[in-house]
Amino acid sequence: MLDIMRQKAQGWGIKVLFGIIILVFIFAFGMSGFNGNTDPVIAYVNDEPIPTQEFVKVYRQTAEMLRQQNPKIDPDQLQSPEFKKAILNQLVNSKILESEAKRLGIGISNSELYYEISKIPAFANSDGKFDKSLYQRYLQGRQMSAATFEQDMRNSNLIQKIQEYVAIPAAPTEADARALFNWAGERAQIDYYYVSGADFLNKAKVTDSEIKKYYKDNPNNFTIPASSIVKYISFTPEELAVYEDVSPEEMNKYYAANKESYKQDAQVKASHILILVDEKASPAEIKKAEKKINKIFAKAKSGQNFAKLAKKYSEGPSKTKGGELGWFSKGSMVKPFEEAAFKLKKGEISKPVRTRFGFHIIKVEDTREAGQKSFDQVKSEIKNTIAQEKASDSISAKLDHALDLIASGMKLDAVGEELGVAVQKSEKATLKNLTRAFGMTEDAAKSIIVLPKGNTTEMPIAVDNGYLVAEKVEETPASLRPLDEVKKDIKEFLSQKQAMMLAKAKATIVMGKLTTPATAEKELKSIKKDLKTSESFGRDGFIPGLGMNPKLAETAFDSTKNNWMQQAFELPGGYIVARLDELIPPSDETWESQKQAIMSSLERQQANEIISSFMQELRSKAKVEVVRPDLLNN
Repeated sequence: MLDIMRQKAQGWGIKVLFGIIILVFIFAFGMSGFNGNTDPVIAYVNDEPIPTQEFVKVYRQTAEMLRQQNPKIDPDQLQSPEFKKAILNQLVNSKILESEAKRLGIGISNSELYYEISKIPAFANSDGKFDKSLYQRYLQGRQMSAATFEQDMRNSNLIQKIQEYVAIPAAPTEADARALFNWAGERAQIDYYYVSGADFLNKAKVTDSEIKKYYKDNPNNFTIPASSIVKYISFTPEELAVYEDVSPEEMNKYYAANKESYKQDAQVKASHILILVDEKASPAEIKKAEKKINKIFAKAKSGQNFAKLAKKYSEGPSKTKGGELGWFSKGSMVKPFEEAAFKLKKGEISKPVRTRFGFHIIKVEDTREAGQKSFDQVKSEIKNTIAQEKASDSISAKLDHALDLIASGMKLDAVGEELGVAVQKSEKATLKNLTRAFGMTEDAAKSIIVLPKGNTTEMPIAVDNGYLVAEKVEETPASLRPLDEVKKDIKEFLSQKQAMMLAKAKATIVMGKLTTPATAEKELKSIKKDLKTSESFGRDGFIPGLGMNPKLAETAFDSTKNNWMQQAFELPGGYIVARLDELIPPSDETWESQKQAIMSSLERQQANEIISSFMQELRSKAKVEVVRPDLLNN
């Protein structure tokens, strides 16, 4: 069994152990092109239709779920044919499973259905019991009839039921789980001899012709990328919120409805003076710091301006702000500092307090008791929240209007004036700058970079939480840095490369001698003083203190103790020759603590494999005909 697990080190086994058993269905949205052909059926499964309306409904419901779960999800990716095909594929599978359930006589009774609905948390009252009024309110909010919702629930539970029925044979043994646990939890240690590339730098000889050849053969390494300056209008809730009016009545209503969100812990607003001293400092250093802090404390207690004392004497980063730390709650500061600060009243100054950073004098400027934040404390936050919600609702209309104006030939400045929104101007930006600054895809950034000067994007560019339209106002084409400017860097790079080759050659010679019986003993004696033993490591390939090399880890786990491996391995800065020192099995205590989780994971994985095989067999026998392929392509 261990041989099989080694072969599948990157497959099901290791994923089971680490709990990476996740079935995720990701679907697309934004069905551009849905308003053309109105054929009511998108596909047939064994002559049973999948209505286009059902496809669109599931598509959009899933889209909304994804937007809520991940507001920064890439709209371009989610509009791809692959995602659209995934939605249809899931609907096809559902139809096939429903048909198979009927054939096997598996169904969902009304009592089963109502029990499942009653367990949904959204329909539970404060006592945890099913509340019919909450159920009806849910349906009304989604403009859905009870019959439609219950049919969807029935189908979903029917599919789950047949999957559970099919997966009954999944029954891993404890021995299987323990063998997998032992294999994946095993750790290794190696003895190694390290050959550093730096030791050969003085032997590296790089000629001018080699430098010129490398420069000529690798122009991309020395290219200054094209850059652009653009004007743009940003259609995001954050940018458009400033143009929205929010009335006092709206803010008061929002505050009343969301009071629970505005509770606060006890807080203090404090300043401090810090004299640095390491927690492992010598007694003499500690005494010196104490003497210094006590002198400052005397000045502070005498009434001297605390902020001025902090600016003059404090050794902490807040000294430039007069020691000001602002508001903080419990858990924000190191324990001794926090305990002292929360004991002080407004205006009081603490005696010197020792923390791992040094000695502090703390002055509490103000305090806030735990409780409800007042409306005045949060009204600016509420105003911004409501404004962003309103702006979010207006994005589509404003964006459509902007695109119509651009299509008519209007320049961006005029579009901004017409819409009453700001036109902003970027700094000089490369492809990477654009993707990072706006959160757009690389393809979207390219569409701006290649835009002719003076032109405006015809389609909106998807960015974080919205869109933008851009007009290029300046461009700088890509150019090659002169050889003289990069010659030193090239020489250094080629020297290091040569040094590493020489290090590899030496490591290979050492390895050859260590693996040859006639020379092994003598060679081991000559390197013994430089031989080291690594920390233990797992199968992922990361070796503490040495770096990442999955091939080295794999070879170590397949080796026998004290036998030198048959190759030299590259690690940061050099090469090593290695042999297995020890294989360390996981402990029985760890097994006992993780046994149930591993058994459950292994059972789920086996069940998933059975269900997958079952589904493949059903799909191979099913007749699937897609009659609206246009809905699956951009």
